[in-house]
Amino acid sequence: MTDSSEYGSLFRDAYSLLHGGRSGQSGIPDERRAGESLEEYLSRSRAEAVGRMRKRLLAAKPPAGAEEAHRLLLDLLENAALADEALAQQVRAYQCGQFQESVSHSDRLHTLVEESARLDRELLAVLRGLSPAAREIGVERELES
Repeated sequence: MTDSSEYGSLFRDAYSLLHGGRSGQSGIPDERRAGESLEEYLSRSRAEAVGRMRKRLLAAKPPAGAEEAHRLLLDLLENAALADEALAQQVRAYQCGQFQESVSHSDRLHTLVEESARLDRELLAVLRGLSPAAREIGVERELES
């Protein structure tokens, strides 16, 4: 993928996925599998959506000057997957009455959330500093929020 508008669309979709998605564009399927609990569905569907998006970004070539923003977005997607897994492990441990293990997973989740917030702030700073040519990825909406 070399077209900056295509890359821009991919970049915005990935950023949106990390921040709750736009209605109908989250990449998360609407259907639960037979016998799948709500918690299992939410965990699986989000993991699949984040994994697909990360794979698409890994295959994409960012416009010149946007490489650091690309790397940070990939790091954020990886961190989101790790945080989702830590949350699932915390819930499972709690449901099984393994409260100390649940607290350990909660601590891990807290660390991942803090790291995600740091990465997100760094990404926004990098986006603000992009050259006009690199800004063609169309991140103005993300910078305004």
